[in-house]
Amino acid sequence: MRRHLSHHDWPRSHACTYVAWNYANHTPSHQHDHDYFELFWVESGRGCHRINGRQQLLETGCLSLIRPEDFHSFSAWQPGDALRFINFAFRPQIWERVRDAFFPGKPRFFDTRPLAGREFLIGGDDRERLRLMAGDLAAGRWNPTAAAAFLHGVLALMANRQRDNSPHLPDWLSNALRQISTWPHFVDGVPEFVRLACRSHEHISRDCRRLLGTSPRDIVNTARLKWAAMLLETTDKKIIDVAAECGFDHLGHFYELFRTAHQLTPRAYRMQFGIRQRE
Repeated sequence: MRRHLSHHDWPRSHACTYVAWNYANHTPSHQHDHDYFELFWVESGRGCHRINGRQQLLETGCLSLIRPEDFHSFSAWQPGDALRFINFAFRPQIWERVRDAFFPGKPRFFDTRPLAGREFLIGGDDRERLRLMAGDLAAGRWNPTAAAAFLHGVLALMANRQRDNSPHLPDWLSNALRQISTWPHFVDGVPEFVRLACRSHEHISRDCRRLLGTSPRDIVNTARLKWAAMLLETTDKKIIDVAAECGFDHLGHFYELFRTAHQLTPRAYRMQFGIRQRE
């Protein structure tokens, strides 16, 4: 069964929508197309994206740009899995405005027809940046100005993401940093960081201090807290379960670190930044 969705069904004041979606495993799933553009990125879990007659594996960090003529559906990868992603859908005029102002002259991003040219893989830091840029959207401000500002920010990040890599870092450290920022690597803490780096703990600590001005433990805790913030924003999991999923054995320690990082308790953070949930 195929459905057609339309932005004409949105309230007239809404230029976009911004929603966290949670999918379980279900087969078959109903596919749909729509007359608006959208993009989504996977925050956690593994899923199946059925799009234009193809079936693709979605993993944490996958970001896709979807054109109106695409038809697709989603499901968790297998029974017992849970796929969580954030979706930003917007009226065609928003893309036209951003494209003409910032990307004129040749097809870019949503104008690229092959799906492979509209798929990206982003790390934990980039996902954190997207969530921060979407603060107005998460608060329900879905007007044209907020929609255009967020879309431009996302596409600027995509255009410049390769420049974000630190050229002065050795490859082994860059690779270890990229992996330890993703779930479930950071759950196992500094020992996992050491394993990923294939260096001694002393070597890693020395180079982290010299090149990054921080410690392996702080790097791991930063990754854990970013994941915790994402779960508090996009799920209704109990706070004790959020702490456990991130690798914190002691709830009090989690509260202390989270409050230091965000100047809010986990509960207050969820109340302020949590976005609407849909099943």
